[in-house]
Amino acid sequence: MTGFMPHVRKPEFHRFRDLTDAMLNVDFQIHTNWTDGEATPQDILEVAQARHLDAIAFTEHIRHDTDWFARFVRHVREHAVGFPDMTVYVGCETTAMDENGTIDSTDDIHRECDLVLGSVHRFPDGKGGYLDFKALSAGDAAEIEFLLALGLARHAAIDVLAHPGGMYERRHGAFPQEYFRELMMATLERGIAIEINSSYLVDMGGFLLLCEEINPIVSIGSDVHRLDDLARCRDMLRQLGVARV
Repeated sequence: MTGFMPHVRKPEFHRFRDLTDAMLNVDFQIHTNWTDGEATPQDILEVAQARHLDAIAFTEHIRHDTDWFARFVRHVREHAVGFPDMTVYVGCETTAMDENGTIDSTDDIHRECDLVLGSVHRFPDGKGGYLDFKALSAGDAAEIEFLLALGLARHAAIDVLAHPGGMYERRHGAFPQEYFRELMMATLERGIAIEINSSYLVDMGGFLLLCEEINPIVSIGSDVHRLDDLARCRDMLRQLGVARV
């Protein structure tokens, strides 16, 4: 590889009611075989181009002790040079460590990023460990996840609140609508995006109705771990008639 794509500006996110069909033609949560995805960055780039995506974001899982992220960023940017018709962002997905918006990341990692996703993946117990999700009632799990996500929305150094309610939805079904409502309002007040995620949302229709009501800033993400996942969120939103006008 002889070329090198420099740091790209942050993606421009839009409020839900302002979405056009072209704005759906993105995928802003993608994982590769550098962490828990199956495909290489080159594989992702080739399939994204074949599926006519205008922009994608590689958002690899990181922690505060991740020591390979700069190499990953350079690897992606070097390969992205071969796809000049597609905007390629490189970012990370970090996780909530408490209800105050503390995240498992570092400033050095963020300086390499075009965007930062913040998500809830585990429930910290406040003692350096994690609660046993299976031991929690559905109500307790929903409240804990909501408070962790609210801390991210209000305080964390992130651009996108990623797959809100996702842990709960994978185990218990649809996340309470009142919690989604408060998270949308919090992200809108803060000026960051909340993610429409086709991998986690159990009740996509209900989530979109809230988006129509509250009109938050949104990000489109399929939580890609396999090539088949790529552009799934775009396709689902188009099938549901979002932003057709």
